Amino acid sequence: MEIIKDFPPNYALLKQVFKITDKVLFCYGDKIYNPNNLYVDPIVIAHEEVHSKQQGDEPDKWWQRYIVDSAFRWTQELEAYQKQFLEIKKKFKDRNKQTEFLYILANDLSSPTYGGVCSIQEALMAIRDNIKFKV
Repeated sequence: MEIIKDFPPNYALLKQVFKITDKVLFCYGDKIYNPNNLYVDPIVIAHEEVHSKQQGDEPDKWWQRYIVDSAFRWTQELEAYQKQFLEIKKKFKDRNKQTEFLYILANDLSSPTYGGVCSIQEALMAIRDNIKFKV
C-alpha cells in the first residue's frame, strides 16, 4: 500500500463525525493517508490492508456506510484489529507481551475515535477470540 502524507479525500466529513486525534491514519482504497507523517509499523499496515480489501473498488460507498452505521463500523474495525493481533502474535511469542498489545488494541477499538462502538471488555474478548460478526 502506498503511504501518502496528506488527508484523505473525505477528511472534512470525517472530522465532523469522529473525534480525530493527530495519531490517526486513514485507509482510502489502496492508499494509507498519514497526514501527520507518523511512523507506520508493518503490523499497522496489515490492519489498513484489511480496510483496503473491505473497501474494494468502492471506497466512497464503504466510507459512507462506515460513517452512519455503527454496527458496520464495529465489524470492519474488529476484523482489522483481529488481523493486527494475529500479526502481533506472530512477531511476539511472549504471552505477556501479546496480552499487553491486546489491551492496547482493545483500548483503541473501544475509544471515542470509533464512536464508542464497544466497551473495552467487548473489544478484548472479540479481538482475542477472533469472533466474527455480520451486519
